[in-house]
Amino acid sequence: MTLSISKRVKGFTYLLTLVYFGSYVMRINFAAMLATIYPDIGVTKSAISVVITGLTIFYGSGQIINGILGDKIKPKYMLTVGLSLAAACNIGMFFCQTVPWMTAVWCINGFAHSMLWPPIVRLMSTYLNDAEYNYATVRLYWGSSCGTILIYTLCPLLLKIITWRWIILCYAFVGLAIVAAWVLLSPRVLKKEPSVQEESDDPQQSINIPERKEVPLPSRIWISVAMIFFAIILMGMLRDGVTNWMPSYLLESFGMPAENAIFATVILAVFSMISYSLYDALYRKVFPNEVVCAAVIFGGSAVCGVALYLINLFASSAIVSMLFMALIVSGMHGVNMMLISIVPKRFAKSGKVSTFSGLLNAGTYVGAAIATPAFALIAENYSWNINVLVWGILAAAGTAVCLAVVPLWKKFRREYSDNPEI
Repeated sequence: MTLSISKRVKGFTYLLTLVYFGSYVMRINFAAMLATIYPDIGVTKSAISVVITGLTIFYGSGQIINGILGDKIKPKYMLTVGLSLAAACNIGMFFCQTVPWMTAVWCINGFAHSMLWPPIVRLMSTYLNDAEYNYATVRLYWGSSCGTILIYTLCPLLLKIITWRWIILCYAFVGLAIVAAWVLLSPRVLKKEPSVQEESDDPQQSINIPERKEVPLPSRIWISVAMIFFAIILMGMLRDGVTNWMPSYLLESFGMPAENAIFATVILAVFSMISYSLYDALYRKVFPNEVVCAAVIFGGSAVCGVALYLINLFASSAIVSMLFMALIVSGMHGVNMMLISIVPKRFAKSGKVSTFSGLLNAGTYVGAAIATPAFALIAENYSWNINVLVWGILAAAGTAVCLAVVPLWKKFRREYSDNPEI
């Protein structure tokens, strides 16, 4: 039977989606224009990558800090402060003239964005039941894909008429408009207390009541968390590393103009947006264990990476490369959905959903911080096709790690998160 989603849940979902959309347009705009920025200021790829690395380090470490704070501070306040600070940093980037100053401002920007995801997950796990949570998760990721599509579609067009600095300033004002929308509309969608039940004939349609008593976690769960965290690092290396360097790869390997190379990256976001519903269906109907589902998706991405490497040895093609990179990146978004959106929900009984959400999401940006300079160095010292082979190897490693944690995770769900007696 098709789930009927109430107007309250829809309004709640789409407002959070707008917030997440705002986070993306103010966070990935600089990375989207890397192929234009580093020649403009006269530095190398590896030199400019420090700016992105700084953002990812502060975003990742901030996830842990703000994840813990997210279980103690009202989520709506954290979201307001995070969005406002991110907009301020985008304005500040307009005035930066050197890489050190750019790095400093973008580090603060990374920390500002780390204030957003943990409270979003906490709000969803508090106000929504399982079916509504899955509904909201897919649409939340649509927001990130729409933000990515907007960035990679408009930036090449805007670069023809204004500089990259003015483009970042424009997105800062988009962010300020979203801050205003959040401040005005959030009281309306959050006006009902989580403990208040909506009238419904179906008990599954009511607002999920959070546990009043916090149930201690089994000590052995930290083995599973550590392994999942490592898998997330691998996912972050592939998702952000491939996305950030795709324009440069297309420019240097196939002579594609910088503006067209940036625009071509839209295919990554389009594939990802389509894939969210597919991966959600794969999870609900075929592999209902999120770690098993992540292993399957990692495996598919590994096949794509190795296949592209072999194809490039004989007859490289820009179209084929874009297609396989889109499959790899969309696969990593699927892994992200499984390990960062669904896994934290399993800790609801501990009262630490925001903490685990922030902790696990930090792994993504540990991976991104490693991949951005590492892929640049591989390209400069070897070739882009060696990078492609590395992508396949990383995805294969992710498959192995997820498969190794499956028995432990099944036991945890059976004895703790899915156990009705605790």
